[in-house]
Amino acid sequence: MQKIKEHMIHYYFSYLLSLTSVAYGWKLVVHPEILQTYRVYQKIRDVFDHRFIGVFFIALGLVYGLATMTNRKKIKQLLLPVFSFIWTFFSFIFILSEPPNTVG
Repeated sequence: MQKIKEHMIHYYFSYLLSLTSVAYGWKLVVHPEILQTYRVYQKIRDVFDHRFIGVFFIALGLVYGLATMTNRKKIKQLLLPVFSFIWTFFSFIFILSEPPNTVG
């Protein structure tokens, strides 16, 4: 039990990244209208198919979480730049897009 606790503490941020990605992907899969109708996601829809984005986040998060659990460093080294790109891409899109008109 002590080894599991130490592992969880040592790889806390890896698990956090994995769970956050799975949760965000699940939200996009369960509520596809978010990607289809919100103006903030327009630029993302221009680049990626909206049906693919949620599944991609879920798959990426699950594989990264499993690689962390099984201590597969090569897989984590390959997936971390992909995570960095996708989350940075989403962040820049949110910054560059027009804010929604919430007044009147």
